[in-house]
Amino acid sequence: MVIMPTYKISGVEIPNEELHFAYITHKLRNEYGFIESSKKNIPVNNKGEVMPMYTYPCYEWLNSIDWEGANVFEYGTGFSTLWWAEKKVNYYGVEDNKEWYERVKKFNVQYKPDYKEYISSIYAADVKGFDVIVIDGQVRFDCVKPAFDKLKNDGIIIFDNSDWHKETKKELDKYDLIPIHFHGFKPLHIDSETTSCYISKEFNKKAKHIIPMAGTIREQHETDRTIL
Repeated sequence: MVIMPTYKISGVEIPNEELHFAYITHKLRNEYGFIESSKKNIPVNNKGEVMPMYTYPCYEWLNSIDWEGANVFEYGTGFSTLWWAEKKVNYYGVEDNKEWYERVKKFNVQYKPDYKEYISSIYAADVKGFDVIVIDGQVRFDCVKPAFDKLKNDGIIIFDNSDWHKETKKELDKYDLIPIHFHGFKPLHIDSETTSCYISKEFNKKAKHIIPMAGTIREQHETDRTIL
């Protein structure tokens, strides 16, 4: 039988597994900004900056890329609209919810409560194609084809809650794109969820060295250099 070690903190014995769980919980609560998000009821990162309601792994990857000058279209606006605007992109969006439209209309957002107009609104944008298209609104399945039609050859489609919308995921899977499914927690939600990125094979944007929000900066490891 394996006996797990215990540690004494202020004279109290704490089993190793409980200590690890407490440490991980601390990182999620504080270093990912989960508690601050809950207090403010808006998604923020560990610096208090507004972030999109994507899973943390997806957000960390997207946040490591320089998107300045990219053409971005969102089916369904939200806090992600504020985040994309801060990235200095050429932003276009469509929203069917009047309340949300009033909050983000200054960011070049169309209000389209009619779903046919909502779906086709991407064709009215005065750009030839988009580097990023986000599908994250009330209508999803019928947005897939227009999104693919307007996606640049080196673009990316971000599809949030892909674990909830199985038929839309199947539709996206038909296209010649590389799916990457980022599973994990996200701000304000208590369940692990999925944000998927469907990436063109010509996608060439490079991520900076990624240090997770709850990560540790380390010295170069001896295995991270040539031995020849």
